[in-house]
Amino acid sequence: MIMRHWMTGLVLAGAMAGPALGQGNAAVVEAILQADREFAALAAETDIETAFATWMDADEGRLVRGTATPVRGETQIRALFGGVPAGTLLHWEPVEGLAGSGDDFGVTWGVWELHPDGDRSTPPAGRGTYVTAWHLDADGNWRGVLDMGTDDPSYQPPQADPDSQSAPEDD
Repeated sequence: MIMRHWMTGLVLAGAMAGPALGQGNAAVVEAILQADREFAALAAETDIETAFATWMDADEGRLVRGTATPVRGETQIRALFGGVPAGTLLHWEPVEGLAGSGDDFGVTWGVWELHPDGDRSTPPAGRGTYVTAWHLDADGNWRGVLDMGTDDPSYQPPQADPDSQSAPEDD
């Protein structure tokens, strides 16, 4: 009985929330997808810290990284990524965007890969999916307000060939 009421509530909540976020205005969807692409391009051109500090809202931008408290705002974002070794590439591509009914909010999601050597032609050290929530700021720019990612549990990075790591033989 309780389970049936819980399921009914879940279905009703989904039905009520459905119109609030969807494919919506095609121009808004394309705008947030483009913002996400530009965000990724900046990460490739500069570094992860600069990209996140630039594209996430300086005050309200939150990064959820598996802890109870999200990283919030530019200062904390810079501190989080400041220790990433130079040359590390975090590459991502949005797969889909959804726009809110007010045309000032949207969500993108996609896939990411981490290349510590900075080379996309080599197998990534990790990969997964991400979701970024966007809002249109007072200056008319799309800024991230929430970003979170998950690892792909099925992905296993290639292991180094043990033979290539062997020491030279004594003569």
